[in-house]
Amino acid sequence: MQAASGDGYIRMSLATLATTPLCHLASILDADFLQELQAQNVPASSAGFSEWKSVARPEISIGWGWFIHSRSRRLCVAPDGVRSNVMLIDALGYDLGASRTSNLFCSWLSDFEWRAVVSMALLETRSC
Repeated sequence: MQAASGDGYIRMSLATLATTPLCHLASILDADFLQELQAQNVPASSAGFSEWKSVARPEISIGWGWFIHSRSRRLCVAPDGVRSNVMLIDALGYDLGASRTSNLFCSWLSDFEWRAVVSMALLETRSC
């Protein structure tokens, strides 16, 4: 894995990200975020944020908003995008840019196994 650059980003390809072990740091419910999503007509019954980090150094951080769809009860990535200290790069090593990186992260999350972990974390939070 590459070192962090002067601007704080860790640059890597999507393929490298896909092979980087990540662990769940925290997931929280957020009533204010739920209200924001509902005001945008997002069919959410609950909403919150999740944060994950890499096991290896330099430590990468990936966070996103999520919501529970009112009808299907499925956990979905919220439309506000994904935030990270990773800047995805193309095959030549050029930055893809913040917007494109966030969009690719959203696609990547469709294959990443996060839903069961977040669901379990929320159950544990509610039982305390």
